[in-house]
Amino acid sequence: MSTTIGKVTESLKNLLVGEMVPATNVSLISPGDTSGQNKRINLFLYRVIENPHLNNRDWQPKRGTTNQLVAPPLALNLFYLMTPFSPLDPQTGLADAHGLLGEAMRVLYENAIIPQTYLETGLQEGEVKVTLLPLDLEQLSKIWTALNKDFRLSVAYEVSYVEVPAEQERPLPKRVTQVELDVRAPFKQPVLQGMSPLSGPVGTTLQFTGTFLRGWKATVRVGGRIAVEDQMLFEDQLFVAPVPAGLTPGVYEVEVNVANLSRLREVFEVVP
Repeated sequence: MSTTIGKVTESLKNLLVGEMVPATNVSLISPGDTSGQNKRINLFLYRVIENPHLNNRDWQPKRGTTNQLVAPPLALNLFYLMTPFSPLDPQTGLADAHGLLGEAMRVLYENAIIPQTYLETGLQEGEVKVTLLPLDLEQLSKIWTALNKDFRLSVAYEVSYVEVPAEQERPLPKRVTQVELDVRAPFKQPVLQGMSPLSGPVGTTLQFTGTFLRGWKATVRVGGRIAVEDQMLFEDQLFVAPVPAGLTPGVYEVEVNVANLSRLREVFEVVP
């Protein structure tokens, strides 16, 4: 049984508990449950969808084997409703709840990529990105209507992307290794190793390092936009691609694919 979604939820809780000032209780129950009226922030997972950009990935070689392929992990986007709770004060009303919400939003804004310190075991830094959703009053009201509860001040966040490991496997198709008079086809699988720099303005030249890259074709996407597509590689250990135009300042996922044999995912921050 996969526990990935639960680990992401716990990681969000860890972040809020560890960074909010003053320290605040964080609950993970339905926002319609008001049994606990103490001051707290509540996180509620209300929607899960498949990531639309990562739903057609190829099968990958299984680690530690030479003849097995594994299905790509299921990539999901998670949607959370964050709601502050505080007893009604006869003098200030719900001002305490408003303060809690503002502090929680500050923490998520300053930690849009959850630091490794707060991630549950099995998650890696850079995998969990938190984004505030600009839902209007009507959209928020629909969520509360579905819960059959009166509307409360709340905000929504999207967490992307979350990978649920797949367990399906299949044998690697046999390759032709001998032609007629024992003529063998040389084959060294390309291996991607890293990317630099990790931040810069639009147009920055990204450098990708690896081994056995020469002779293969590479495709690079930044934030879903193509930087290079099917570019022939002429060096064994290095190739470059520009950060495409049109990206506004922010953090974007970089996807690199060399001949469907080696892939790399990194995070790049576009700065003004």
